[in-house]
Amino acid sequence: MASPTYTAKKGTYEEFLEVFDPEVNDPTDMLFNGLTNKDPEHRAAICNDMLDRGADASRVEYGQNALTVLLGRHRHLGAGDAALAQRFVDGGADVNYRERRGSLVLQLAIEIRVDDDEERRPIYEALFGKDVDLDEPSSVRNPKNKIGEWLRMCVDHQPEGLKVLDEFLTARGF
Repeated sequence: MASPTYTAKKGTYEEFLEVFDPEVNDPTDMLFNGLTNKDPEHRAAICNDMLDRGADASRVEYGQNALTVLLGRHRHLGAGDAALAQRFVDGGADVNYRERRGSLVLQLAIEIRVDDDEERRPIYEALFGKDVDLDEPSSVRNPKNKIGEWLRMCVDHQPEGLKVLDEFLTARGF
């Protein structure tokens, strides 16, 4: 039988439930493992279940928080990922967190692939709704450039692809 850690990362939600023991397995550990599951449906089911069981959405582990794992680990935004991002923000995940490679949550949010920028709207609502700091340096190597300016540059270079982000930046005066 596979371990809960392995199953959270690679298995289905149903397979995970077969091996998960709430008396033994820490929901926050399983949350972080479930975030790496490549199947968006099972990822959402496992992570939501662990949040319902009291997983700590604000924990930082190995230079990552729940938002940076969710947005930085996968190539495409899954159907349940935006709702998870909102739950993480509501649970105290730092929207201004810089992950171990130096990217901010907002940078990861615009880099994750979507078919239509409108799919990112709930992500932006979660991040901008929690007072994301647009004056944070966009890079640790060049602290003069601010993330708001970097995002504006991205929008200006790709106006059709980042219309929703443009709305949020304009509302914040960028």
